Amino acid sequence: MRKIMIHTKSSEKTGLVLENEQISEYMMDRPGREVLSGSIFVGKVENVHRGMQAAFVDIGEEKNAFLKRDQIPWAKEKIEHTVQEGQTLLVQVIKEANGEKGAQVTTDLTLPGLYCIYQPFGRKISVSKKLGHLSESVKAELEGIVDGEEGGIVRTAAGNEKAEVVIEEFSLLRKLWKEQIYPFSKKKPQLVWKDLIIPDQLIRKFPISSLTDIIVDEVDLASYLKKRYPSVADKLSWVKEVESLLPSGINELQETLIQPVVELENGVELVIEPTEAMTVIDVNSHHYKGKSLSDSQALEVNTQAAEAISKQIRLRNLSGIILIDFLNMKDSSLERKLVDFMRKQTKEDLTKSNVIGMTRLGLMEMTRKREALSPVQVLSKPFKPAFDKETMVYRMERELLAYSTHPAEAILVAVNPHLYEMKKRLLSSLISSKIPQELFVRQDADVSDYQIELEGSENMVLEVIHRRKVPVDNLF
Repeated sequence: MRKIMIHTKSSEKTGLVLENEQISEYMMDRPGREVLSGSIFVGKVENVHRGMQAAFVDIGEEKNAFLKRDQIPWAKEKIEHTVQEGQTLLVQVIKEANGEKGAQVTTDLTLPGLYCIYQPFGRKISVSKKLGHLSESVKAELEGIVDGEEGGIVRTAAGNEKAEVVIEEFSLLRKLWKEQIYPFSKKKPQLVWKDLIIPDQLIRKFPISSLTDIIVDEVDLASYLKKRYPSVADKLSWVKEVESLLPSGINELQETLIQPVVELENGVELVIEPTEAMTVIDVNSHHYKGKSLSDSQALEVNTQAAEAISKQIRLRNLSGIILIDFLNMKDSSLERKLVDFMRKQTKEDLTKSNVIGMTRLGLMEMTRKREALSPVQVLSKPFKPAFDKETMVYRMERELLAYSTHPAEAILVAVNPHLYEMKKRLLSSLISSKIPQELFVRQDADVSDYQIELEGSENMVLEVIHRRKVPVDNLF
């Protein structure tokens, strides 16, 4: 049983997928982090690059978009004979901007629905082979209503619907094109249509037949979905407080997602560490039964961990290369069983995954298609390496000892109380006895480690201490 719950009352929109009343997927869309993939822009060709057989297109964003020749359906000659500088085009983003590179775009526009995709310049109707005997009848009906350059794709999900439902959706998508997008085709560079992550991309991700409920918290959103996707009307409901129906609040869920350690019921820990190159997941069994495990016990723990890992991969939307360090098993046949089990788990995931197998070092290697940023990347601060308190004590000592050749008569230092106490434990001799200056130290909880606040004549430093009325220690 699968439900979709959408919370849009707050500025940060949230989409949640529940399977068996547990949150299995989490999507978010917040101001300032817009995803452009799928969006349609009016673009103006700024430069045609013959060598690259591509054009740079102004779409009104910070960086010009990149249009390859093979992304122009009507291109029969080289790109310099296909588009001209100054020409206005409707383009659709197929890959997000990255670093210094602008977004990649196509002129082969697509407007996706639940059962079909409308292509204003598609020129033909394509039907999923999985539709079997229905494919030819649906194809024939659509071919009977398309005009000129129009085309489209009938999705596999159409197999559970009547042909007239597919035709109705195709007509709605065509109307969207003619009334809301095409009229802007001669305007200045700008965004003209956006494929919203929430609700549109979320709603279309799953076959409608697999959904029991779509619950939203705003009446306007319910009205929009009924108009945009008429066939979801019987599954759609409006609830004023969507969060009250969730197994945990959204804030609580976010707190869980940014934690690298996941505790399982059997005492096993998963340690999930995303990096720039890959995600590494470690299965830690130090709480498990308090003793070493046989191969059969290790397989039992590993299969339980594999099930939990597959859920975390979906929930955290982990993608790219994923390496998993399961408990060691000497029997290679058990490793193969574990790989087969993990492959079965990934079949529940609609995002394409590939479990490759075990490396020579005994790590499971898999990949997962990158479709959007992981919520972990959006929710958490970038990791910044920091020295521990013990290291900071020795760094502080070294910095103060460097004053032995300094002309100042006195030094005032602010020290965090925890660092102050650690210095007492680590250093048996006084730093103040090793330098010629008078050393005055005050404790300050607002200082992260230590800070040299003032250096100069002894009278000046004492005057500042007196004016601030702060207690100081000159035996440090």
